[in-house]
Amino acid sequence: MSHWVHLVKGPSMVSLEGIGHVFGKDVSNSNVYVHAGKILPFEISSNCNIKIESGESWLAHNSSAGTSIWSDIIQKIFYEKVQKTILIVGSSDAGKSSLAVYIVNEALKNGFTHCCVVDGDIGQGDLAPPNAVGGAVITKQITDLRDIDGEFFEFVGSTSPPGFEHIIINAIKSILKQFSPFCSICIINTDGYILNNGIDYKVRVAQELRPDLVVCLGEVSLFNTFRAKFGLSPILFGKPPSNVIKSRIDRSQRRLNQFQRYMLEEKDSRSNIISKSLNEVKFVFKGKLYPTAWTTRYGSLHLMNNRNSIQIMRRKLANMFIAVGSDRRNILGFGVILNVSRSTVHIKSDVDNFNKIYLSNSRINE
Repeated sequence: MSHWVHLVKGPSMVSLEGIGHVFGKDVSNSNVYVHAGKILPFEISSNCNIKIESGESWLAHNSSAGTSIWSDIIQKIFYEKVQKTILIVGSSDAGKSSLAVYIVNEALKNGFTHCCVVDGDIGQGDLAPPNAVGGAVITKQITDLRDIDGEFFEFVGSTSPPGFEHIIINAIKSILKQFSPFCSICIINTDGYILNNGIDYKVRVAQELRPDLVVCLGEVSLFNTFRAKFGLSPILFGKPPSNVIKSRIDRSQRRLNQFQRYMLEEKDSRSNIISKSLNEVKFVFKGKLYPTAWTTRYGSLHLMNNRNSIQIMRRKLANMFIAVGSDRRNILGFGVILNVSRSTVHIKSDVDNFNKIYLSNSRINE
């Protein structure tokens, strides 16, 4: 392989004639689609012909990009001591999702038949829409987690962790509980929230999940701080890839794409508008169940349980992104609240048989 890595930013189609790999997956003599806002490292042989249609591309040395920067991590995971559960933490653009894909591909190459990935990034996640934690069992090598459909979801109701930390941790635990019995290796990806109280939150995640291994991606100072605060599991430092910083526009586009992926494309189809009486549904907000709901004279939604009650203004409910579920399965699908009338909530969704509505602080028109 060449010492140079072709970095390609999507949306783009890359065609290879010759030997090439992406995150350890063999993509020789094939076409690879790079999603919008995503940067993939193509590591090719010296005689490989690479054709890049649209998007952006540039060369980087393999000392600063590609899989070689994480060779020590892979060595410790698979060749020194096999780890069952791996937690990846780090700043934004530190390569957390990329490392997760690389570990999955190496695990499958080393004989692991079922790899579990839990995506705890509620703002820029790959296995769930924004506001949710997603999980999937992966049995084939991949280049992007977004090529995988999430199998289990837990709804958080926010795209920003502060104030929702305990809900995120419980969501990750719930998905792990469903997956871990039949998976040979579990990789847990997290968000890039590390400033202010973010590092303490990540330490709390590690303390409650008790992973076999923690990988810290980013600055050495982050690794040192995390290691000083958490000593229950081995911790490895991982170098972040260079020159892969995403712009705010890139992030917004990635988030929008995930919303669109889990929403109906036929926005004007009235066949998917569901009306439910407030008496036949329960609401979940910030992790708490409210079995009783009614509207006030001013149109606000009043929620109540045995311990407390809250009111949500009508203007905040319009176009709110939600999840819908049932007593048997927490999350059945996703949707948008169109409006709430005197005794009825009107929802746009492809799921019609539900009795729980999970509220969020996100509105689609934003």
